[in-house]
Amino acid sequence: MRGILLAAVALGACAKEKAADGPCTCTPANTIRTKSVSEAAPIDGAALIGRLRRHRDDVRAGRNPRDIKVQDDQLRFLVVELCQPCGEWVADRMTMEELFPLERLDQAVRATCMGLVLTDGTTAWGAARPQNCR
Repeated sequence: MRGILLAAVALGACAKEKAADGPCTCTPANTIRTKSVSEAAPIDGAALIGRLRRHRDDVRAGRNPRDIKVQDDQLRFLVVELCQPCGEWVADRMTMEELFPLERLDQAVRATCMGLVLTDGTTAWGAARPQNCR
């Protein structure tokens, strides 16, 4: 019985690996309908860049880790919405450093689902975005 269970787990792992190698089956809409109380329009990719820069700067400045965690949670909700209908790509505990290549943030003009559109028009992807969907 134990051998059957191990074989089933191994087959499941192989199926997941094959799925990651195949064509991407999900296309993010890259839109956010959420807006804060003080904003007239929903947050766009350029506004998300501003929030990501603030997050990066707060981390560098050594701000209170609880405040950083709250910021991470708020940003993660925005990223889940940005990535719909592919929101399952964003796990509960993912950090902004996993979702976006923050080392390229100063070259970015707007954010997409787990990526940054850079000034030269290319996109730098976050490590968490599925390889076959880049």
